[in-house]
Amino acid sequence: MSDPVVASAGAPLQRGTPPGSLRYFSALFAPPERRALLESLYAFEAELRDTVSSASHEVAHTRLQWWRGEVDRYVGGRPQHPVTVALLGLRDCAGHDPGLLHELLTAADLDLARMTYATRSELEAYLFRAAGSLQTLAAAVLAGARPLGDGEREFARRLGSAVRQCEALRDFAFDRARGRLYLPLDEIERAGLDPTDLDAAAPERLQGMLEGWRAQVRMSFDDLLPLLTPEERSAQRPGLVLCALHQRLLERVDLRVPLRAERTELPPWRRLWTAWTTAVRHA
Repeated sequence: MSDPVVASAGAPLQRGTPPGSLRYFSALFAPPERRALLESLYAFEAELRDTVSSASHEVAHTRLQWWRGEVDRYVGGRPQHPVTVALLGLRDCAGHDPGLLHELLTAADLDLARMTYATRSELEAYLFRAAGSLQTLAAAVLAGARPLGDGEREFARRLGSAVRQCEALRDFAFDRARGRLYLPLDEIERAGLDPTDLDAAAPERLQGMLEGWRAQVRMSFDDLLPLLTPEERSAQRPGLVLCALHQRLLERVDLRVPLRAERTELPPWRRLWTAWTTAVRHA
């Protein structure tokens, strides 16, 4: 019997960077010789996100198990899926660490299990697995044969964390409807709320907690640029574009309670203008 992942493997490598998306504009400003590999990384991320979003829990587990085997085949130089075949180019990058692909799989497992996080340190461990690991690989792609500097590694880790939190804040109502919560339980309790029944919270308390979360993520984005030297800023320009786009998105998220389930998006002209001006600034 053919595996469902292999049978549907005809998806384009650009599925993680559909035209006009935030990740599309980030990859757009990568050097041409690095762009396809960056797009393949985002395609891998999209495959895992689609797997976790599967209507069938059993099918999702089966697909994740297949992807674990596929990453092992990738490490051995024998991948089967077009996305992981394309990722073989990662092995030419000095900063390549195949273990980071397994971190992404661990994060997908946590999402599927609807894990909660008791403290900020527990949440940060998840955020690294879910997005910091991906951005570290992206930074390695952009550095190429040059080893990543300590500042670049820290930039990638923090960028992934901030981007994932921005998305979780935007999708708060969407995730809660599916039993997922991406705020530390102790912080929720300190805000005077019951993490098991947020729907019963007083609107002003819930909104105040979410606004505090937004302020934390805003500061995380603001702290990224000083981590890089001028030379590293040029090399990591796609990451800085991704940062700028999510900063704009963060400010547009409507946190008024009751929260709407619709996902906030940046207008197309704002995406293009933000990406272009950021890329020119760090050329």
